[in-house]
Amino acid sequence: MTKVRTCPACSDRVAAGDAFCEGCGRTLPGEIRDVPAERSSTAITAPQVSLSGSVGDAAGDRPGLAPDEGAPTAPQVSLAGGASGRDEDAMVTRDLWRGPTDGASAAPADPATCVWCPGRVRDGYCGACERLQPTGRDHVAVRVPGAVGVSDRGLRHKRNEDAMALRVLDTGTVVAVVCDGVSSSPRSDEASRVTAETGAEVLAERVRRGEDPREATGAAMIEAAQAVAAIAESPGSAPACTFVSAVVCPDTGEVTVGWVGDSRAYWVSDGPGSSASALLTKDDSWSEAMVEAGVLSREEAMRSANAHALVAWMGADSGKVDAHISTVTPSGPGAVVLCSDGLWNYYPEAEKLAAAVSGAATAPEGTARRYVDLALAAGGKDNVTVVVVPVPEGWGRPGDREH
Repeated sequence: MTKVRTCPACSDRVAAGDAFCEGCGRTLPGEIRDVPAERSSTAITAPQVSLSGSVGDAAGDRPGLAPDEGAPTAPQVSLAGGASGRDEDAMVTRDLWRGPTDGASAAPADPATCVWCPGRVRDGYCGACERLQPTGRDHVAVRVPGAVGVSDRGLRHKRNEDAMALRVLDTGTVVAVVCDGVSSSPRSDEASRVTAETGAEVLAERVRRGEDPREATGAAMIEAAQAVAAIAESPGSAPACTFVSAVVCPDTGEVTVGWVGDSRAYWVSDGPGSSASALLTKDDSWSEAMVEAGVLSREEAMRSANAHALVAWMGADSGKVDAHISTVTPSGPGAVVLCSDGLWNYYPEAEKLAAAVSGAATAPEGTARRYVDLALAAGGKDNVTVVVVPVPEGWGRPGDREH
């Protein structure tokens, strides 16, 4: 029989070997934290609750989204080798600290003083109340002309392992990247930050030079993969993350997405005349692979112990990864939504995601914040990151591109 361990302070469930409670942040007593964690033979995983599969048919008589030439992919990417260091772009960024929720005061001016009590902080914890201290990434909002992103630590994790990066070009083209750190890998928060910043910078620069968005996406994913591989101390201790990007071009009406892992891109309809809401990516997960191969039904696959395992990610231990790239031409009004599984675990189907929040085409900031709020209200069991790129009415026409 497996012993159920709980935090003595808040009764939240904890695992063997945990040093702190993810529910309240308190340091756990020795009889819990000193027990070695059980080894797992399962591949690197990220939490998942549901998989909605491939892009569905258009609902009603609204136009659908047809990827150019099916769903082509870039050549396989070798993650060996390093990447050059890059200075951070001056983005329109604002860190919004959510702060304590149980009556604690605002963050003190002295970072060595606990935000929960007058105790002193050492190594991120208070020596008096033993609580984990908040960081600058607990809640972040990013705004550029034409796009908004919001990222939140959630209610159960000690830190935010998601990252996002946005760029807007002089032409109005928006470049966005969302990465989700793989919790079972070391320094996953650093992995997601390095990958997102590198991917967005390379992608924006190549598109700015006039490179085709598909080619630019492939090149950006290669450099992002090299950048995260370069921070690994060894192949056996490799930070890892997922990756999803979008290039939204108002002059052509096209949306080009690239991805590795299970962070997702959606088209969210915001009007009766727009393209039907659709999932634009397909998860790199064991369960999705089993369903696609016809080996198991979706229900059978999701009952498996391997259901939530990733079969592809970015990191020095990933080997060669198939970098997926696809282009669609939606008809507005609506929005391109990039998100980590902290949101789509609760709203996996595109239609339900669209129905949950209105105004995506006209109020991107409110939409992004509302999606994060909904994920937190539903349990907030994972970090949640949402980027919304609005597409106005009359933007793009399906099928107007010559193939």
